[in-house]
Amino acid sequence: MTLKIAVVGCRGFGRVHLNAMSKLRDKYGLEIYVFSRTEDYARDCYREYDASGYFTKYSDVLRSDIDIVDLVVSHDAHMPMSIAALEAGKHVMLEKPIARTIEEAMSIINVARSSGRKFMVLENHYFDPSVWKAKELMGKLGRISMIIVRKLQFNSPSGWRRVRELMGGGALIDGGIHYVDTLLNLGGDYTEVKSMCMRGFSGLEGEDVSASMFRFKSGALGILLYSWSAPGGDNAPVFEVYGERGFIMEDPSSRVPGKPYGDLLISSDGKQEKIIVEKVNVIEREIESFIQAVINNTDLPMPPEVALRDLRAVLDAYRSCGELGVGFQPI
Repeated sequence: MTLKIAVVGCRGFGRVHLNAMSKLRDKYGLEIYVFSRTEDYARDCYREYDASGYFTKYSDVLRSDIDIVDLVVSHDAHMPMSIAALEAGKHVMLEKPIARTIEEAMSIINVARSSGRKFMVLENHYFDPSVWKAKELMGKLGRISMIIVRKLQFNSPSGWRRVRELMGGGALIDGGIHYVDTLLNLGGDYTEVKSMCMRGFSGLEGEDVSASMFRFKSGALGILLYSWSAPGGDNAPVFEVYGERGFIMEDPSSRVPGKPYGDLLISSDGKQEKIIVEKVNVIEREIESFIQAVINNTDLPMPPEVALRDLRAVLDAYRSCGELGVGFQPI
């Protein structure tokens, strides 16, 4: 079986997807196609990645015999381009977030259900085994009191990411949703969110600094710190879990390229141990998992309801801090 995949958006993070697919090409007999509305960009990607062809009109992608459409596009385009591909009979991979609003997200999910096509949001942090190993080890800590997730960095993007309407917010709905996903995978369902947001110096119309506190159903507190206005702030553990018997901490010194999180340090009942976690490229893993689900017609490794959950948490944080996203009215 030959699978034909069109990467829509071959600049920026689209190249990360193309690098991953290039490594999977022979294993799965992939034919890779690229899309850009700019002919020169499309032709450059076509040559650089030895693609089977290129497109400059999305309507041509939809009319083609492409099997999978991989959308790496601005957030405002997530809903219309996903729905158009699903209705054209294509399976769809969509770079996070699922959409800007719950209504947009549900529109995609409903069309995916009715079309019978596979639809998955590419949330690469979900595929990092460090998170799931930490979740497994949390039982050693007894009752959990607090989970801290942080990502502090400087990022001053250009183009559509500066525009609040196109983003659906600011930094939190973009890069921050990765860390929302990690926090919820560790902490589970929550009952309350309190958040504060501000605009620092990244140049966004939306927020670029946020501090959010989640109350989990378990009673534990979750703290999420995310910023694109924090130069030099990237050296701390991304996540920490504290319980009555000790703690689990991500080890930043053990991170490797292609994997967001390092190994784990665990202290339980006074005994400390370093847990070595499988080193994987999470972009390759998420794309390969989707390809396998299409080939074998099996369940998705990450159902879209997980991406919907993550978006809901971002929007709850936005409501709390007054950083209203697309389609919200002032409280």
